[in-house]
Amino acid sequence: MNSSITVNDRGTAVVTGVKSVESITETEIFIFTELGDLLIKGQGMQSDEFDPGSGIFRLTGHIDSLTYLTEKYHLSDNFISRLFK
Repeated sequence: MNSSITVNDRGTAVVTGVKSVESITETEIFIFTELGDLLIKGQGMQSDEFDPGSGIFRLTGHIDSLTYLTEKYHLSDNFISRLFK
């Protein structure tokens, strides 16, 4: 499966090669892709569509940044630790 990210005017994005969606809040979206864990930050973030069969994830909101995370910053550990702060 190929992986790509297309951002249009920082307001919509399509990510392909998505394996699963970890979490979605108004300011952050965590997804697992073929190329690694991806953190998308912004404002008013929401999922428009996720098709696990095709691996296509569509989102809307004001996109501030897209970051592939290293092993040091693992999504599950970070997400869980923030829940208990």
